[in-house]
Amino acid sequence: MKKTFLTSLLIVIAMTISAQEKLIRIDSEDIAWQKDNPQYLFFNKEKARLLMPQGAAFGVECIPSFSPEWSLTYDSVANALVYNEAQKSIWYSTYGAMYKKKTITKNGGKIAKRKLRKHPKDYVAPDVKTYSVTISIEQAQMLKAICSDAIGTSEPKVDGMLDGTAWIYFIGEQRAMAHTGSNYNPYSIVKLTDKLIEAVKAGDESRCDSLIGAEFQHVVANLEIVPNLKE
Repeated sequence: MKKTFLTSLLIVIAMTISAQEKLIRIDSEDIAWQKDNPQYLFFNKEKARLLMPQGAAFGVECIPSFSPEWSLTYDSVANALVYNEAQKSIWYSTYGAMYKKKTITKNGGKIAKRKLRKHPKDYVAPDVKTYSVTISIEQAQMLKAICSDAIGTSEPKVDGMLDGTAWIYFIGEQRAMAHTGSNYNPYSIVKLTDKLIEAVKAGDESRCDSLIGAEFQHVVANLEIVPNLKE
């Protein structure tokens, strides 16, 4: 009886600790949240915390307007390709912390509007699923070259509110957003990324090896700038 009670108590404690780790408390005295686009500042902070491995050296993150965000990154500490996928939209999760809905009556009808809170409230961070596959240093260099080329041919500006799916490539502090309407066409890289994600989620190392080797040449052939494989 005592053993059963102790086991139940430990489970409750573990669940409480887990819930506390997910509950993000926002400092209402922090000046940063009161600046322009306060949600975007907070969203970027949470996105980095949830989707970026500690050793993330380069990769791509995707921010769809109405779907959970994800990232495909190379972890230089683990020498692995890591795919992180939020289970709920980080953007809409942070929205509730920064804004509250306000209904107003106009022309005889009710209109829902958003209103910035005087003080942000705490929120529960979305769960994130993580998958990884180990790759060689040479393969990492190939993928880094593609990211480098994407950064060199896409828009350098990444701030502003969301208005569609954004593909943000990064190498260290270098970041650039791919726009389908610009001169840079990201589709060949997007196609490779989708295939790699499937392989990483399946834990299929041989499939990753094959994709990086064969698809790399295809992607390079479809890019205007030939990437430099050297560090």
